[in-house]
Amino acid sequence: MARKFKSSGRIAREAEAAKAAKAKHNKTLQMPSVTLVATSAMTAARNACEAKVDAIVQECLENNCRFRDAKFDLLNDRRNCLYNSLISETVYPDIAGTKRIPDLFRKSVFFLNGASPDDIKQGSVGDCWFVASLAVISNIPGLLEQLCVKRNEEVGVYGFIFFKDGDWVSTVVDDQMLYKIDRLSGRRELYFSKCHEERESWLPLMEKAYAKIHGDYESLDGGFTAEGIEDLTGGIASIMFTSDILDKDRFWEEEMKEVNKNTLMGCSIGFEEENSEKHGIQTGHAYSVLNVAEYLGERLVHVRNPWGKIEWNGDWSDQSEKWTPEAMDALQHEDKDDGRFWMPYKDFLRIFTTLDRCRVFDATWSVASSWIPYNVSPRSSGHYEFELTKTSKTVLVLSQPDTRYYGAFGSDFDNTLSFHVYDDEGTLVKRAKITVPYSKRSVSCELKLKPGKYTVIPHVIREPTDIKRDADDDSDDEEENAVRPATRDNGVEVVVEQVKMDKSSYLFQQRKASLIRKMSKARVTGRTLLGVDDEDYEEEKVELDEINWQLMLGLRIYSHDANASLEGIPGEHPLRSAEAAAKAAKLAEKQTEKDDPEGVTATLADKKELVAEPEAAKEE
Repeated sequence: MARKFKSSGRIAREAEAAKAAKAKHNKTLQMPSVTLVATSAMTAARNACEAKVDAIVQECLENNCRFRDAKFDLLNDRRNCLYNSLISETVYPDIAGTKRIPDLFRKSVFFLNGASPDDIKQGSVGDCWFVASLAVISNIPGLLEQLCVKRNEEVGVYGFIFFKDGDWVSTVVDDQMLYKIDRLSGRRELYFSKCHEERESWLPLMEKAYAKIHGDYESLDGGFTAEGIEDLTGGIASIMFTSDILDKDRFWEEEMKEVNKNTLMGCSIGFEEENSEKHGIQTGHAYSVLNVAEYLGERLVHVRNPWGKIEWNGDWSDQSEKWTPEAMDALQHEDKDDGRFWMPYKDFLRIFTTLDRCRVFDATWSVASSWIPYNVSPRSSGHYEFELTKTSKTVLVLSQPDTRYYGAFGSDFDNTLSFHVYDDEGTLVKRAKITVPYSKRSVSCELKLKPGKYTVIPHVIREPTDIKRDADDDSDDEEENAVRPATRDNGVEVVVEQVKMDKSSYLFQQRKASLIRKMSKARVTGRTLLGVDDEDYEEEKVELDEINWQLMLGLRIYSHDANASLEGIPGEHPLRSAEAAAKAAKLAEKQTEKDDPEGVTATLADKKELVAEPEAAKEE
C-alpha cells in the first residue's frame, strides 16, 4: 500500500510541476487576449454542436453503446474516410486496423495539462501545415481549448468548431482511430498525428474532425500554415516571400515582434537552391514560429518542427557553443531533441523563403460578413457597401470558397482575387491584390477609415486549370514545395491501380459529390452553413437562381465599430440582362411589323445584332 501511495504522490507532484512550468511559460507569451473571432454564426454553430453531442450522449446511454459516426466510420467506411477520389493514387501502407482510443491506451485523456506545442507529432499524412498551425495556436493559453465545444469521453463523442469560408461550422466525431505496429517495439501506435504522450487524444481527434469537414484525410495533403491558423481562429491569412522584405530592421519591429500578439506565423523553404546551406531545415516542410527574443543585442527566433525532431544545427542550435547557463535561463531553453530550436533572425530570413502570417484579433474587434454570387465572363456588377459609425482601424478580406472541399474533383478554373475600396464620393481609398500567386483563397488589406459609407468593387481573373504537360516532358516527379508543403515524417506510397467500377464505387463518388453540392448550394441559396451533416442546414431563405453563377465571393470587415454594417449586392446576372434585352428587341420588332410594315427592312439589321449579342455572351 505504501508503495502505491508513493507512486500516486509522485504523479501528483509531477502534475503540479508541469502545471507550474506551463504557467511560467504562458507568462512569457504576453498574449492572453487573443481569442476566436466571434461572428454572428459562432453562437449558432456552438449551440448546434452542443445539441448534437447532447442528443448523441442521451441516445448512446439509453442503448448502452458507444458512439459510432456513420458519416465518418473508419472501420466500415475506411476508403471514404481516407481518399478524396475513386481513382486516388495515394496508398497508406502498414495500417494494422481500427480501434477506439480507450482500447488503444490505458488511462486515455483528452487533455493532459492542457495543450502545448510539445504535445504535437505529425503522422502519416502530408498535413504538416495544419499540424504546424495547431502548434502555433497551442502556444496561446486557452485558445485551442475553445475549439472543442463539448465532449463525452465515456460515450466517445467529440464536438468541434472550425472557421470555414468566413464563418464557424461544427462537426462531431467518434473516438475510432487507425493504428499501426511499430516495427522495433511491436507496440501499437496511432497512424496519423499523435501527442507526445499518446494517451492524450486532443490532437488526433481534432485532426480527424478537420479531415471530416473536408471529406477525408487525403484532402489535408498540402497547404499553408496561415490558412490552417485562419481555420482555427477566424483570423486573416496572408503569405509573403522573405526575399520581398525591403527593410529587415523595420520588419523585425513591425512584424516579428507582433508574433503571438497580433500575428501568428509559420515558415517554410519553398524551393531548392544549389549548394544551399539549410543546416537541418527541411525543404517543402512547414514549421511553426513560437516566439522571438532579443538577447545580448542579438535577434533570435524560436521555431518548431511539427515532427517533434530534426532541428536547426547552426548558431544558437541545441549544440551551439553560444548557449550559457544564463542564456538558457533567460530564453527558457532546454537541450533536447523535441523539434524546438532558436536561430538568429538573419539566418531565419536567409534559410526560410516563405512566411505564413495570420492576423488575429482580440475581443475588442467586431466582424461583419456577406457573400454574393459573381460572374467573371461576362462580368457581373456585384459589389459590397459598408458603413462605419466611428473612426476605426479596419481590415477587409475578400475570399472565395476553399477549394480543398473539392479534392480530386478539382475546379475547371483558377480564380485570382483583388478589390478596390472607394469612399462615398467615389474616390479610390485603397486597392488590394494577391502578391503570392499560389495563395489564392483570399486577399486582404488593413487601413484606418473615418466614419462614412464605402464601396468595395471586387475583380476576378479567371484562368482554366486543364493545362496539360507536354508529351516530351519526362519530368514525372512533381516536387513538393512551400506552395503546397506536404512533407511527411512517414513515407506514403503512390501506386496506380486499376479501378473496378461497381456499386460501392458508384456510391463512393456520389457521397463525395453530395458534399460539394451541399457546400455550394448553401452559399448560393443564402443558408447558413453550420456543419457538414444534413441536419446542420437551415431552411432555404432564397430560391436557387436558375442561371448558374460562376463563383461565390465573400467579404469580411473587421473593425472596432460594433455598429458597422455591410451589405453584399450581387446585381443582375449579365446573361439575364442580355436575355431581357433580347426579349425586348423581339417585342419591339413585332410591334414595328404591325404598326409600320414598310420600316421592317430598314431596321432589321440593327435588331438582329441586338438579338445576337446575348447568344455570343452565352458562348463566352
